[in-house]
Amino acid sequence: MRAFIALDVPEEIRQRAEALGDEFRMDGITLVKGDAMHITLQFLGEIDAAQGEKAVEAMKEVRHAPFKISLSGLSYFTPRLIRVIFVELNEGGKEVKELYGKLSKVLSAKGIAFEQENDYTPHFTIARVKRVGDMRRLREALAKNSKAELGSFKAASIALKESTLTPEGPVYRTLYELKL
Repeated sequence: MRAFIALDVPEEIRQRAEALGDEFRMDGITLVKGDAMHITLQFLGEIDAAQGEKAVEAMKEVRHAPFKISLSGLSYFTPRLIRVIFVELNEGGKEVKELYGKLSKVLSAKGIAFEQENDYTPHFTIARVKRVGDMRRLREALAKNSKAELGSFKAASIALKESTLTPEGPVYRTLYELKL
C-alpha cells in the first residue's frame, strides 16, 4: 500500500482552499480536491502490512501537545519552474517541523524507510503544476492571491493514511489516528 502520515485540515478551511484554487484553473495545473487536502508530515511510499503496523507503533511513541495552525500567504516551490502551489503555515510551522523530526526519529528506529527531507517546509498544497500554458497569467494569479488567508484551526491529531491512485486523483483512507 502507498502510505503517508499527515495532519487533517477542517472542512471549512478546505472549502476556502478550493475556492482559492479556482484562481488557478488553467491548462497544465491540477487542483487538489478538498477531500484530499492535508498537511503531509511523512511520505512513506509503498509499504506492506507489517511496515504499516510498525508505523502505527512508531506514531504511538510520539508525544506532542495540540497546537494552533494559521494558513495564510500563497507561495510555490521552485520559482523558475513552478511545480507546487501552496498556502504557508503562518502559525504552527515550528510545531509541525517538531512533529516531522519526532516522526523521523521513531520511524527510523522502527526500521521504516521514508522520504527524508533535509529542508522540510510545512505547507498546505492547493495545486500541482505539470506545465504552464500561460506563465504570465499564472504569475498574475499568484501575485493577486499572495496574501490569501484561509483561517486557523487546532491541530489535535495526526493520521496514517493509505493513498490509492485513481484516474480521477488519489483516494485517501485513514488507517490510524493519534490524538496529540
